[in-house]
Amino acid sequence: MRRKWLAVALATSLFSVWIPPYYVSAEESVREKIYNIREDKKDIMGKQQGMKEKMAEFKRLMDEADQKIAAIQKEIEPLEKERLKAEKDLEVIRKEFDSRLSYLYKRGENNYLSQLLLADDFNEFLTRFEIVRLLVKEDYKLVEKYQQALDKRQKAVDAKQVKIDEQQKIIDKVNKEYQKLANELKKSDTDLAQLNSILEEHKDEVIAINLSEWHSGKLRFPYTGPLIKPTTARKTSNYGYRIHPIYGTAKLHAGVDYAGPVGTPIMAAADGVVVSSQASSGYGWLITIYHGQYKGKPFFTRYAHSYPGQVKVQPGEEVEAGQVISGIGNNGNSTGPHLHFEVRIGHGSTPPSYNPERYMK
Repeated sequence: MRRKWLAVALATSLFSVWIPPYYVSAEESVREKIYNIREDKKDIMGKQQGMKEKMAEFKRLMDEADQKIAAIQKEIEPLEKERLKAEKDLEVIRKEFDSRLSYLYKRGENNYLSQLLLADDFNEFLTRFEIVRLLVKEDYKLVEKYQQALDKRQKAVDAKQVKIDEQQKIIDKVNKEYQKLANELKKSDTDLAQLNSILEEHKDEVIAINLSEWHSGKLRFPYTGPLIKPTTARKTSNYGYRIHPIYGTAKLHAGVDYAGPVGTPIMAAADGVVVSSQASSGYGWLITIYHGQYKGKPFFTRYAHSYPGQVKVQPGEEVEAGQVISGIGNNGNSTGPHLHFEVRIGHGSTPPSYNPERYMK
């Protein structure tokens, strides 16, 4: 009997030794996969931020290029006037030249020689010779004048083309570099979408990891702004100090208000991780999204006054810019349906607030 229990105990011991590692290994495999994907995402997002900064710089260069092009256009305008004048002058001379050629053709190519041979004596010959010499000289001048008009017209055309080519070089150079960055950014967006698709398959695990890392202070990735407007509702109140209408005291309004009908969608202003979604005194229901590190400090956006039933995200969930996270409500200290939108940057439970519009497109 004792041997039987020993056998059972041994079998149980063996089962407990071999089975759990199988599950642990699978879990660790998923977590390792998620960690690797997150590292790849961080790398892509970091590169994207660099590319966006370069594209912003190229935008500035494109503005400068537009100014240069405008300046060159002003140089082209007088050149175009010269070209048009040269065209008109050439047309007048061409008609004169064509008329003279026609006359000479009708009179025959030996016209000048026949005029000399018609002289009755040597003195008349000399007189006729002088007349012919002057005619030939005038014909030559006409040909020379015609050639000069052609040259002047071509010079004006060439000068204008040089300026046009100069403009095109500026455009081509800036556009080439800008398009290269745009293509790289597009490719990185595709890569990022593929990684996000994989993470979506393991949403529960990702949420658990995000929350674990958030609470341990290890959730770190680069901020990839700028922010987008978090709703289509109209802005009704700015960030800044307000004077109390009765007491006359100044109080900071720590965000921007957008008023609209209850249920108007509220969107994540940038990519990030939801780190809090809970009831909050005065704010009604408050959603906080962590968007990564900005100049060495954590960057957050906060969305207030929704009703709990409107919320579509949970803490630990990763969100993308433009993703609907809730709807406008009239919950908490609110005088009407609106979204109170904040930006907070820094450490602690209540980091300093900043004007959200400073960080928007």
